[in-house]
Amino acid sequence: MLKIKGFTLIEALIAILITAILAVIIAGLLTSFAFKTSDRVILSCLVEGASSGISACKGGNSINSINCGGYTVQIEINGNCNPPSRNCSEITATATVKGLSFSLTDKVCNFD
Repeated sequence: MLKIKGFTLIEALIAILITAILAVIIAGLLTSFAFKTSDRVILSCLVEGASSGISACKGGNSINSINCGGYTVQIEINGNCNPPSRNCSEITATATVKGLSFSLTDKVCNFD
């Protein structure tokens, strides 16, 4: 008997099916990683925005927004950035972007 080496149609279809399943799984993982990276950039920008707001307040300035990672982060300061002499004031900086927000609280003191 003559044996012909090669793939049968069933074997070829199974190989195509396995390749397609692996491609879908890999595409899903890449998409998931992309969203998580985007979330981390946004979180980093929120922290940077709130921190910048507090630093500006301590320096006697005010900022309403910063640009970070391609986003415009809105900053709101609550509290007195210029407390009376020999007093401290608690301030809260809230950074907001894409419906997410992050707040930091600190004290500003005047030792004149």
